[in-house]
Amino acid sequence: MSAPKLIIIGGAPATGKSVLAERVVEATGFVRVSKDLLKEHLFDVIEYRDREWSRELGALAFPLFMGIVEMYLKRGESVIMDNPFIHWADLEWFRRFEKKYGVEFIQVHLTADPAVLRRRFIERAHMHRHPGHNDALEDVLEEFETKWFNKSFLPLPLSGKTKIVDTTDFGSVDYDEILKWVLSGVA
Repeated sequence: MSAPKLIIIGGAPATGKSVLAERVVEATGFVRVSKDLLKEHLFDVIEYRDREWSRELGALAFPLFMGIVEMYLKRGESVIMDNPFIHWADLEWFRRFEKKYGVEFIQVHLTADPAVLRRRFIERAHMHRHPGHNDALEDVLEEFETKWFNKSFLPLPLSGKTKIVDTTDFGSVDYDEILKWVLSGVA
């Protein structure tokens, strides 16, 4: 039995992580685990309130998110996961998975021009984002300016292979080439 693969799709908000994750799911048939989707299910079950509530729920959802990923890895199943993954503490989870389950990492790190990310963030907040995220509120923009749009983020320093993809112009993103690259590590 080969080692389970952990396909990590990371990067700042509005880089296209969810879109790419769904394409990889279609190509591989692997299960996708997304912290945002978990939060949205929690919002629907226990309600949503304000931005602070959303942040608190996100902090609670992260261990659940990683626990679900671990459940699949324990079974020897490969997983696709999408999340920003910007904290050094995230590495502890991944190193434990590697040591405990012999996980092989395939990481796609998405990046884009900060001004474009800001514009996309505003557009999606007003169009198709679950209201529980509370990121359509005017006071959230300042938080995101500081936390996301004025910084550059690097991929996690993991074993395995890593691909950095600039999604500033979605029209120029070669999804077929990305999928081919991901699939070359899955076989």
